[in-house]
Formats: sequence, structure tokens, C-alpha cells
Amino acid sequence: MDTANLKKLEIISNLSFVPTEKLDEINNFVQYVLYASQAKKKKKVSVRGIWKNKGFEKIDVEKELKTLRREIQKNLDKKDY
Repeated sequence: MDTANLKKLEIISNLSFVPTEKLDEINNFVQYVLYASQAKKKKKVSVRGIWKNKGFEKIDVEKELKTLRREIQKNLDKKDY
């Protein structure tokens, strides 16, 4: 028998000696441990490629940046300081 099964059997055996008023506390602790272990196992989801084939590939970023810079420069030139 492996050590994990031996530990489980030991815990089950020890539970028979736990006072009745402490059983809820032990159950709460076990539920917390189960919840915490499931939270760690959650798979990470990648968002890579979610915008693929949505039309953004057609945008010329360099051209858009140049246009925005020209507009900003025009607005700055118009301002009186």
C-alpha cells in the first residue's frame, strides 16, 4: 500500500476519536483544503489570437500613427500659449 493510502487510513482512523462537537470544524477544514486545491488546478486560458481574422489585420499601424501625429501637431500649432 502506498503512503498516500496509509495517510488516508490514518486520518479516517483518527476521526473516530474526535469529539462530536469538533466534527463540523474538521469538515469545514477539509472543504477548504478541497476548494484551495481545485483553485490551484484551474487551467490558464490564453488570449493569444482572439482578434485574429476580425479585420484588424487590414489596419496599417504606421500610417495611422503618422496621421494621428499630424493631427496632434496641427492642434498644437493652432493653440495660443
